[in-house]
Amino acid sequence: MESSTSQAAAAFGLAGGVLVALCGISLVVWILLVIAHWKMYTKAGEQGWKALVPLYSDYTLFKIVWTAKSFWIYLVASIGTVVLNLASIQYVMVDGQLVAASVGNPLLGTLAFVASLLALLYTVLLQIKTSLAYGKGMGFAVGLLFLPNIFTLILGFGDAKYQGPQY
Repeated sequence: MESSTSQAAAAFGLAGGVLVALCGISLVVWILLVIAHWKMYTKAGEQGWKALVPLYSDYTLFKIVWTAKSFWIYLVASIGTVVLNLASIQYVMVDGQLVAASVGNPLLGTLAFVASLLALLYTVLLQIKTSLAYGKGMGFAVGLLFLPNIFTLILGFGDAKYQGPQY
């Protein structure tokens, strides 16, 4: 009995150690990304501290590579996706237990799908416009889309020069 207890304790200790290590690595990556955004913003003539404020950071990025109006469209589409998806779900309860959930309102489900497509389109366009605004090409935009953390670090710490929004 003690053997299995000590094995369980060792397993939990190992799992805890791995969790702490992953949290530490995540914190370091987050700090590097904030610094990279800070440097990107200063290259564009914006104040770097704007990279520290979550929603304002996104607004700032949209503003320097595209337009502020496009940020608001993206934000409404993103929030609309969540709200419409939640509103379109029909819950079936039996004796106080959730038995099933399905799309109860096809119109709301369709609107949620359209909103998600719009948010996805704006995400793709943002990466393209970010790449072009910093003098990079379409290949770099694909990198920003599929490996955003790595390519953001390259933009922030690399020799990319801000050239303004490219319409």
